[in-house]
Amino acid sequence: MAALSPNCAVCDVAASLTCTRCKMVRYCTGEHQKQHWPQHKSCCRPFRVQEDEQLGRYLVATQDIKAKQIIFVEEPLVVGPKWFLTEDEKLASIVPCVGCYTPCRLGKHQCRNCRWPVCSASCVHEKLECSVLSLGTAPTAKSDARALHDYYRHDALLVLKCLLLQRQQPERWQALLEMQSHAEERLGTELQQEAEQRIVSYLEQRFLQRLKQSKIRECCLLSDYEPELLHRLCGIIETNYMVIELATGVELSGLFRQACMMEHACQPNCYFQFDSVTQRIAVRAGCDMKRGDHLKITYTNILWGTQMRQHHLRMTKHFSCRCTRCEDPTEYGSYVSAMRCLGDVSKSCVGVQLPLDPLNEQTQWKCDTCPVLLDAAYVTEVQTHMTEEVDQLLAGRPTASQVELLLARLSQLLHPNHFHMFNLKHTLIQLYGHEPGLELAELSDIQLDRKQRLCDELYNVCQRLDPHSIKLAIYVSVILIEMAHTLEEQARRQPAQAMSQLELARSHVLEAVDVLEKAQDSVAGKKLHDKLQRDLFEHEKLTLALCHSQTAV
Repeated sequence: MAALSPNCAVCDVAASLTCTRCKMVRYCTGEHQKQHWPQHKSCCRPFRVQEDEQLGRYLVATQDIKAKQIIFVEEPLVVGPKWFLTEDEKLASIVPCVGCYTPCRLGKHQCRNCRWPVCSASCVHEKLECSVLSLGTAPTAKSDARALHDYYRHDALLVLKCLLLQRQQPERWQALLEMQSHAEERLGTELQQEAEQRIVSYLEQRFLQRLKQSKIRECCLLSDYEPELLHRLCGIIETNYMVIELATGVELSGLFRQACMMEHACQPNCYFQFDSVTQRIAVRAGCDMKRGDHLKITYTNILWGTQMRQHHLRMTKHFSCRCTRCEDPTEYGSYVSAMRCLGDVSKSCVGVQLPLDPLNEQTQWKCDTCPVLLDAAYVTEVQTHMTEEVDQLLAGRPTASQVELLLARLSQLLHPNHFHMFNLKHTLIQLYGHEPGLELAELSDIQLDRKQRLCDELYNVCQRLDPHSIKLAIYVSVILIEMAHTLEEQARRQPAQAMSQLELARSHVLEAVDVLEKAQDSVAGKKLHDKLQRDLFEHEKLTLALCHSQTAV
């Protein structure tokens, strides 16, 4: 996130006072803050908190807000290691430093006191947290990998950090306890059982039970660390945490009092950027917003189909989404869940199968052309099988021919825009032009035209699902880059149309630069930004070369 100006908004000298409401503007004196108030009051906190039975607490714009405008800046209640680790991450040899989250090798450096992994011998972390962790019996650095992974459970540290707020920052602790935990809904679920095994029992047995015998004065002042409270904290984290990606690629999880009130929608209108130095987030408008609009972010992958998004939200956030996209069987005309109709035994069909009630997991699917109905169980079985096939192929380093082969097979059952087809096509446009033997100059005209058509199809789907490229900034940027590369190659082959094609290619690159602003904090975003700068330079060289050759002719 770009740093906020450290200077006074009135006289531009170094300033330490900050507007207490928006935390976005600084002043050198209280007098200058009063002087600036007439200009600043209109942009200060342009939203209010509302509440109803269905949404709970949510945020509403109190004035028109321009795209990219900062709506508010907020400090976290707590920030800690990533929640919901994958199986591979649980067994990784590279882990985040317990002090600064820098990636470090497990077993190389350890904190002198608690023996947890640190990036260097000089790195220290929070004193009370270190004191609690020091109560455990840490394995030696030369222990086998299984023992190291079993002891150093970084995801459990997020719960511990929450627990320690009751001693360190009581106001934040109270704000944390006001957050929704879905305690009743979690009972008996896989999430609750996994939290018991991996987090609650682990913290209790390794550290917290020893607090009662501890002579550490600070630890004795923790008023409550019973299992019920630990499960409540797990529920609060599951329901409210926000994913934060550092410049190193390390993912953290954060809980923010106001940002966590933003409602979910499968087509969001806001995004946030994280400052790794101050640990504050800035929530920005992803598009122009009107007074009365709800501030919305998304808690799931918007490239998934409705059934998969709904399942993910029910499992991880304990609610079902009823946004306009989820209620629309076609999902804004994108058809990313749709299947092809195969007709019946007597007659084939070219129709599309769509869910009768997209919000019902057990709904039947009906063809839009013929009377054929499909049961939900059949659709789920087909989708699951195809998910396994696609994931298995993309987990390796597939060739263009392998991707084309799977696309051809899946196209017999899936709509061309289905999210599995989307992922395969998005991979394919990056292979055509880059795979050895399929560099741009080596592509046939037919292959080059296919790359262009695929880019157009993918871009159209993204525009329907995320017209302001709020969540799909990386995907859209890649598509625009590949569009530009295709047009540049066509310009080389068709000199008569070169200038118009190059002009269009440049517009795609500039659009990608603009779109990528929303993802500038991520590792992928930074890599793409650097690539775009090189592409612009190469584009200018190509334009000059083609102009020179045409002039010479």
